[in-house]
Amino acid sequence: MGPRATPFSLVFELLASERFPAIRDAMQGDHSLGRFLMAPPAVDLLHELRPDEGLGDAVDDFVTFVYAAYRHWVDDLRRIELDEAATRALLDSRRERRARPGQRSAYVQVAPRLLWSKVGDSDQHEPIDGWFAIPEGDQLRVVACLGVHPSRPGLSVVGALGVEPVPPLRDAGKPFEPLMEGGEAAGLHSVASADELLWLGWGVALD
Repeated sequence: MGPRATPFSLVFELLASERFPAIRDAMQGDHSLGRFLMAPPAVDLLHELRPDEGLGDAVDDFVTFVYAAYRHWVDDLRRIELDEAATRALLDSRRERRARPGQRSAYVQVAPRLLWSKVGDSDQHEPIDGWFAIPEGDQLRVVACLGVHPSRPGLSVVGALGVEPVPPLRDAGKPFEPLMEGGEAAGLHSVASADELLWLGWGVALD
């Protein structure tokens, strides 16, 4: 049995070889999000991929997802796969903090159907397949992909950008406690905030 599919392999595997080289050339060595949004080939691609019905409040997540896929391609499709023990270890608020996120991006794929989240308050909980981790100076951009499945035509995206937070807190309950019915009995965990997402992202060494 081969490796699990990733959001990149499902959405961009064929598209990347056709469109990303022109974007790379236009970026002229500056692979930041700001430069990406100014590169004409990237702007053209975003317009082509954007659904006809629009994206509403999800436009920022759409842009960062396409950018994350581009960075993943530039950084040689680095993939870090975590088993269940390693995934659960990320939730430990006692672990040591990291000084900086490294230099190269990677897609971090966690144990399946263990971590859950949702895009908005009214949306359904979906399993987190993993996240694109993109170093930006002393900050880390984390672009998490939810509901990833080969039979599904799309996926959900939530993102966060920041320095490593202190161990995250919740107004009610403990960080990463499940928020879906039956989640505790099933041994599941929920990611409920940007700080919780950043805590996970900063817990994986990218160097």
